[in-house]
Amino acid sequence: MTRVLEARAAYDQARIDARELVARHRAVLGLEIHLARKGGTSQTEILQKMGKSREQVRAFEQAWRDWQRDHGDEDPREVPSES
Repeated sequence: MTRVLEARAAYDQARIDARELVARHRAVLGLEIHLARKGGTSQTEILQKMGKSREQVRAFEQAWRDWQRDHGDEDPREVPSES
């Protein structure tokens, strides 16, 4: 039974890790959209090239703003080292 509980704990941790990884990469995408727009790329061009709706692109940009709020100066493009 110990191995079952260990496997369950590993499974639960993997789900947490996956959510964190997705959130980080969603923030990276939002950041890159933000930087592209700041650099002069129109939202329309971004929408067309990504094949996403305006709402989806805005959601990615919001993910970047949420990341900034929650992580301060930490750049989501830099994966923290495991210590």
